[in-house]
Amino acid sequence: MGNFCPGGSSTVQHEHSPVSTNPLPVVRRMQSPVNEKLPPALVAMPPGRGLKPKFPAAETGQKTRSVNNPPREKPLQGTRSVDNPPRERSSLQGTRSVDNQPREKTPERTSPPLKPPAEKLGGGKKALPPSGKIVTPNLKMFTLDELKTATKNFRPESMIGEGGFGQVFKGWVDEKTLAPSRVGVGIPVAVKKSDPDSAQGLHEWQCEVRFLGKFHHPNLVKLLGYCWEENQFLLVYEYLPKGSLENHLFSKGEALTWDTRLKIAIEAAQGLTFLHNSEKSVIYRDFKASNILLDSNFNAKLSDFGLAKHGPINGFSHVTTRVMGTHGYAAPEYMATGHLYVRSDVYGFGVVLLELLTGLRALDPTRPSAQQNLVEWAKPVLTQKKKIQKMMDPRLEHKYPLIAVVRTAGLILRCLEADPKNRPPMDDVLRELDIVRTIRDEPKEEKRKRTTGGSDKNRTNGYGSPHGRRTGRT
Repeated sequence: MGNFCPGGSSTVQHEHSPVSTNPLPVVRRMQSPVNEKLPPALVAMPPGRGLKPKFPAAETGQKTRSVNNPPREKPLQGTRSVDNPPRERSSLQGTRSVDNQPREKTPERTSPPLKPPAEKLGGGKKALPPSGKIVTPNLKMFTLDELKTATKNFRPESMIGEGGFGQVFKGWVDEKTLAPSRVGVGIPVAVKKSDPDSAQGLHEWQCEVRFLGKFHHPNLVKLLGYCWEENQFLLVYEYLPKGSLENHLFSKGEALTWDTRLKIAIEAAQGLTFLHNSEKSVIYRDFKASNILLDSNFNAKLSDFGLAKHGPINGFSHVTTRVMGTHGYAAPEYMATGHLYVRSDVYGFGVVLLELLTGLRALDPTRPSAQQNLVEWAKPVLTQKKKIQKMMDPRLEHKYPLIAVVRTAGLILRCLEADPKNRPPMDDVLRELDIVRTIRDEPKEEKRKRTTGGSDKNRTNGYGSPHGRRTGRT
């Protein structure tokens, strides 16, 4: 309430306070039960010595202000959550005076999971404790010296990748204790090191620990531990030697076969389905080829959960958040309104599935103007069976079952629907891909017998059925 004057009427004119010769300020009438008339002594006179005031000031440790010096409005200083960091932070909050003690204690090194001083996020490096600890089961807390040893002090030759969060280095640790070891001894790991100048670094680091620290699935990259020391935020993952899908799909190296591409799509869909069907649905928000990592057997795993977010609750269809992600993969409704649906991820999956078919990037300014946006260029083609083959990645050398390609094209169109309600859930996407995987080409001998003396119409018969031209080949 502050030092509020409950005199009832707003026309107090000539009553003088014993402590001041100036007239009392006019009190604005407020529509509140507090405006009921109270004994005027409480208005004009301060409480006597040894007596408690009728309306005591809030217990903040501050001195009571006089009537002629009303307090300014003070914003609430409650602890902010990780998902609601302040936009600005005054430099005066660095040191508190004796009369301005905090209501809540600052979390110590053994704070609960993901509760470092999030209210200071975005306030610069000085606003954050130099070191910290997050109590998360099954995660090792590495020291900075251990990770320097494991990566040869983050030498450039150890770097294996770079992104918005920072750089990724290859290191070596003991398989059982995860202690740093020499090169070639133990198991390799990937160490993601934050960019000290990245304002988003801490937030993404916390999201990674929050989700990967508790989720375990064959198609999600495994987080082994973390480090928060000397204003550095690092994450330690299992090492996946084949790198990202992006490197294989768009590089000039050996092309991925149709079966391998379909395998990667199915396993990525399994990881996304797991997230959507978890107890609190998780929206991945950044599904793209560069975030799908591959192990030595081309098993696909989703990585980089820095933008992941819990889905809507209490019957809501979406959550509203700041637009973040990657152009070309982000759903149109999210880019336009900030409304994030669980099926916004399905749109991104459709874009990657289209990249797997064509071998083309979602956005490429080097292509002709009409083809720079892959989705806009390909959607009309996906409805025409005869033109789909011309759009396919030439590195596949026509080594794919055309029926499976046509059915996959139909699935892509459903995933790319403008209205998220019309997109299939990931469960349906996964079931459709499992059906596509069963479709095989006919053996050449059988095909030659069936098409001898026949027409083109005979050769294309059966497009509408996934079982029309199946054989026992695997």
